[in-house]
Amino acid sequence: MDSTAGDAAADDATVPRADATLELLGTANSGALEGTTCAILTPAIRAKLREMEAGQVLEVRVDDPSAREDLESWSRLSGNALLAAREGPPGVLRVWLQKKVG
Repeated sequence: MDSTAGDAAADDATVPRADATLELLGTANSGALEGTTCAILTPAIRAKLREMEAGQVLEVRVDDPSAREDLESWSRLSGNALLAAREGPPGVLRVWLQKKVG
């Protein structure tokens, strides 16, 4: 048995099921300064979460290396739970956020 496939299956079992997905890819190579994705990402997340019900899960895919810290801080400030964060395909961060209840 391929241990890599087993590890991937185990990893997939630990991530939440997403009710919606938001991708912000290509910004890291757009010539913008590193970290400027946050100025675009957090408003996009906020808008997407407005469309969702309380308790639903949004999967965010982003390729800005600074996004992990930005999203951890944003989650604490906004009250929306950061359930998991994983490196996906090379250079892509996958983050699962749960819309706050109430």
